Amino acid sequence: MTAEELFYDLSNKYGEDFNWDMLPFSLSNGAFVEELKNEIGKRHPLYHKRVWAVAKCETNDDVLFVTEDGIYYIFHLTYSKQNLEGFPKFERFADLYAVKGFIEQALIAGYT
Repeated sequence: MTAEELFYDLSNKYGEDFNWDMLPFSLSNGAFVEELKNEIGKRHPLYHKRVWAVAKCETNDDVLFVTEDGIYYIFHLTYSKQNLEGFPKFERFADLYAVKGFIEQALIAGYT
């Protein structure tokens, strides 16, 4: 499964309720990566890894990132350099199937 397939499947299944957009590998992508690095700081294990922003949630500040190792993370960006310990909050995923499950669970939870 590719990221494109994942977001296509979820978009078809949930229609207008699907609230994620794929991000192009462009300057805007670099802005999300730069914000992530500002927020996590140099001591975070991801700081010195190559990271790409894959998608952004329209309804909050969650961004899906993938590392050079193929590990996926959803970070809730705070847009603040003065983060308390444990922020920004994030989830780690071994693969895109786990990402899909997490996003789908969040969509379902939003319906109740």
